[in-house]
Amino acid sequence: MVPTLASAARTLLLVLLSVPLASSRDCSRPDLDSDSLAGCTALLLDCTERPSEQAARPPPADCVLGAAALRSLLGEKLKAVGGGLKRLGLRGQLLGSSEAVELLASTLGALTALESLDLADTRLGDKGVAPLLAALPASLSSLDLAHNRLTDEGAKAVAAALGGGGSKLSSSLRLSELSLAWNGVGPRGARALGAALGAADCPLASLDLEWNGLLDRGARELGEALKTNDKLQRLRLGYNGIKDAGAEGLAAGLRRNAALAHLDLSNNGVGSDAERRWRAALAATPPPADRSAGGAAREPARREPARHVEPQSADEGDEVEEISFDED
Repeated sequence: MVPTLASAARTLLLVLLSVPLASSRDCSRPDLDSDSLAGCTALLLDCTERPSEQAARPPPADCVLGAAALRSLLGEKLKAVGGGLKRLGLRGQLLGSSEAVELLASTLGALTALESLDLADTRLGDKGVAPLLAALPASLSSLDLAHNRLTDEGAKAVAAALGGGGSKLSSSLRLSELSLAWNGVGPRGARALGAALGAADCPLASLDLEWNGLLDRGARELGEALKTNDKLQRLRLGYNGIKDAGAEGLAAGLRRNAALAHLDLSNNGVGSDAERRWRAALAATPPPADRSAGGAAREPARREPARHVEPQSADEGDEVEEISFDED
């Protein structure tokens, strides 16, 4: 008897239903201790909170991995999980040693599906961040390097990884979200990041630079980048010692930018007149015949339904609190 099309379809459906679905789960410290990382799509070993989060309870006292446990994790254990891992959270783990950095750098290549990497508050410093940037997988879209004692040199390394200044340390890196908050990035670092943002192929949609030392010069560098950037949608610049001149530089860039939808300039020293001007520039739609720096017509990017600005909480002339990066 020749099977009909309907019976063949039923047979195929039964076969498909009999195939077990791939397991996926979020894993944490207990899974690490029990060596049961098979099927982990996320491994979250965070030991410090994000500034915006209010945790119900603090991390356990033994949250930070010892040297031997860290070597084991960054070596064979992560390689064993391999291509199944999509999120890796190491916030607060002590990766500052050259050995830990080298181990993680050698392992990242095996994490071919990794999309999100949180390395905030891991004491990387400028020397530690460079080799990791070179090893990031092409699949990565979100990177958190907050609170890592990075200076302008670290920012330059990040800019090179994004292709800034024509140098492509990692030409396949396609980050859409990047945090460099709570570091020591100054005007020179902002210039390098601005060069990366101004490149036609820069993929960043969100950049967090809160609690750095950009000052007016750094803000003006970023304003120049906004004139040609058509992908960045969120930019956080709170607590950076930015005054009127920096805000005016940003406003000049915003007048030729159609992509940015959210700008945070809170807790700086911007006066009321300059504040009104940058807010108006953010809310306005650039002329359709606007020109890029190269002279060619730039097609406006797709705009968000509404632009959002953070309230300006520092009055004109207010001093911005200085950030210290000294050891406790």
